Amino acid sequence: MKKLYQTLKYALKKESIALWRNRSALLPLFLMPMMFILIMSLAQQDIYKEYTNSEVSYIVVNLDKQERSLKLISELKKDKNFKLVELDSLEEAKALTLDEKYMFTLLINPNFSKQLYKITAKNLIEIYTASITKAHQKLYFESKIAQKIMAIKIKKMVNSMTMYNETIKASTPNDMIHSHYLYRSEHKSQIPTSTQQNVPAWIVFSMFFVIIPIATLLITERGDGTLDRLKAMNSSKAILFASKIIPYMIINQLQLYSMILVGVYIVPLFGGDRLDVDINFLALFIISTSISFGAVGFAIFLSTLMKSVEQASIIGALSGVIMGAVGGIMIPKLVMPSLMQDMTVLSPMSWGLEGMLDVFVRELGVESVLYDSSVLVLFGIISLTLAYGKKL
Repeated sequence: MKKLYQTLKYALKKESIALWRNRSALLPLFLMPMMFILIMSLAQQDIYKEYTNSEVSYIVVNLDKQERSLKLISELKKDKNFKLVELDSLEEAKALTLDEKYMFTLLINPNFSKQLYKITAKNLIEIYTASITKAHQKLYFESKIAQKIMAIKIKKMVNSMTMYNETIKASTPNDMIHSHYLYRSEHKSQIPTSTQQNVPAWIVFSMFFVIIPIATLLITERGDGTLDRLKAMNSSKAILFASKIIPYMIINQLQLYSMILVGVYIVPLFGGDRLDVDINFLALFIISTSISFGAVGFAIFLSTLMKSVEQASIIGALSGVIMGAVGGIMIPKLVMPSLMQDMTVLSPMSWGLEGMLDVFVRELGVESVLYDSSVLVLFGIISLTLAYGKKL
């Protein structure tokens, strides 16, 4: 047992020295996902905010100028997500919208007050939209305008029905409907941010990208005779694998916490949303360790199949990108067609991502990550078993 411990100790020392000498190969494991987290969190910020937090800037041109149209404008001004500017000239408003200074021009037609309370009311409002405005923003804006108009009409109808009872007031749509997001933490209810979604995704991706340095180092050792010398010292494959698993699992943990620091401190510096780290760290440790074990085991297996450093670089990068694309890292699973959603289970990154989302977004505990963790550990064991049967 003591001899086994000494052999493992020297093998780990050899691996640590090799890693330190090959720092340039490790640097991309940290810098690449950091840049992805920063870029994707900022680029997708408005998408993840959806409609609830996105500010809409628009111009109102009121050709009616009667009490009812002024009432509509007053109601629109109450919405914090609407940045409203009033102009008298429709041509000026359309020119500003055409130049993309504003997202919309809202024209209140001259017949607005006369037609508003009629059952067959038509052409009350016209909307001119800037070409860069996204489809979901246009839908959000139009639904808000329609909501405000219907609220005024309904209020008028209810007031007419209750004109002899002043204690009754018509409910508004905001009074009748309240929307909530469900979290384990009672103090949270806001929509998940792009940072919450991107940090877990790119953590998983970065952990699996150890394929390249592991394969490169193993092939180099095979070429310079290091593996032959280890065999001559009666070092088993188990010792060799352990000497690679342990250091790279430590590197994966360093990746994990460096990515979290980027989400907490770096992304907000560029105007992005800060990563919320009010999470279960034991659950995080379990799922991250399982992802790491699966990733390193798979990397060792691929390394036994490759014959050159060039081959390792190409196949390592290609396999990582394919697993990321299929596993919902690069394209969120929710926007995939049903067939592709079913296929995500084929990618180990998908299991890792689901576990990470359980921790960072759904704020679940240890029980929630045990199944995904078990699958990843099994994947790592199968990979190492296949690698053990190969000639190094």
